[in-house]
Amino acid sequence: MSQPLPGIDHVILLMFENRSFDNMLGAFYKFNPSSPNRGGVPPGFSNPYGATSVAAWQAPAGSAAQTIPYPDPNELYVNMQAQIGNGSMQGFVADYATVQGANPIDIMQYYVAANVPVTYAMAMAYAASDRYFASGPVQTWPNRLFSLCGTPGYNANTNQAYLNNSDYPDNDSIDGQLDYLSIFAQLDNAGASWKIYYDDLLPIAGLIYYVSTNIEKVVPFNTNFFTDITNNTLPSFSLIEPNYQMYHIISDVAPTSNHPGDSSAFGGSGIPISISCGEQLLANVFQALTANPALFAKTLLIVTYDEHGGLFDHVPPPSATSPFLQGQVTTGFNYDSYGVRVPALFINPQVQPGLFPPLSATTLPAFDHTSILATLRDQFGLSGSLSPRVDTAPTFTGLINSSQPAISPPNIAVPPCMWSPPSSRGHAEPIVRTMIRRGSRQG
Repeated sequence: MSQPLPGIDHVILLMFENRSFDNMLGAFYKFNPSSPNRGGVPPGFSNPYGATSVAAWQAPAGSAAQTIPYPDPNELYVNMQAQIGNGSMQGFVADYATVQGANPIDIMQYYVAANVPVTYAMAMAYAASDRYFASGPVQTWPNRLFSLCGTPGYNANTNQAYLNNSDYPDNDSIDGQLDYLSIFAQLDNAGASWKIYYDDLLPIAGLIYYVSTNIEKVVPFNTNFFTDITNNTLPSFSLIEPNYQMYHIISDVAPTSNHPGDSSAFGGSGIPISISCGEQLLANVFQALTANPALFAKTLLIVTYDEHGGLFDHVPPPSATSPFLQGQVTTGFNYDSYGVRVPALFINPQVQPGLFPPLSATTLPAFDHTSILATLRDQFGLSGSLSPRVDTAPTFTGLINSSQPAISPPNIAVPPCMWSPPSSRGHAEPIVRTMIRRGSRQG
């Protein structure tokens, strides 16, 4: 089997949180009237709100826009079904109106370039997919498990799929509670290397038992990632998990996840997460790669988001292959459709720039997080099946064009992180408790 990514020895996955394609990239890749399931925000796109409608709009440049929307939109499965509205994509405003303290129109904001300058520069210089969907219309935990195991898992006692973070067996801990086959075990079995670089207290990938038993490959981001790039010791597959919340042992730090809402997973801090901090993280990763051109030439950086987080998008999620074997899930949702579109950037000097698949494509695949797994499988010769969804997922074949002139890296300045720590923690739970709790964290 040929490799889908010729010349690539390293794949880095940087997965942010809870933004839709239209929210992040809808202004940069224009709506295509000849193919309404391509491109960004359609002219005049709106959602009903009572007797009126709310049109998609853009906030002016400035730090205030970088915290929209606040507070956090609804993210449960039932809310996402209401937002999608049987494919009408007309339920985002009405659902956000049910969030206490929310301004319903804010859910329809999408970014001008000055508010996401790093994302904009990456999108314009390299490749982005407008056909990349979250793996399901569900929260963070199931979508991130999809990206690593090809399945969100299910309750074997009730034969019901896990849909929300709170559905998982041990909602107070992420320490290896799920014994699913993962991409990490597949890589080890093939003699390929991997690392998880985490910027939070603990990575969500620690839900997987195999990860918890290979803890030496789970390392702090700031003290390891840049060293591995400089020393040419980057593994075959790298997962970067951003910082999800401000609570840390020594001092409060800026969340870099781009998750809309409160900086505390427990709420009540009154300090919104600023998307500028995630922009800074992306810029630092990109600058480190371009500082080692030989390594960058054989490295593909994939930047995506786990789920849409309640923010609007105009493209209905298509049908999908269920990740479950016949008879495994007999009640509730079996993941036979994708979630809402999320941003996906592909960064390497030899990517075919622009939209992927190109507008000239005669077929219109739907990518999701399992396409990363299928691509890694074929790229590194991995064996074993993670799930039927992965088995049928389209790979990123055609993304790399080794015959074209190499793309010159854009000049990316590292933007400031526009976030201020609280004057006091103001949180009753001991900080040691916050190190292991993720059940009430941002989803």
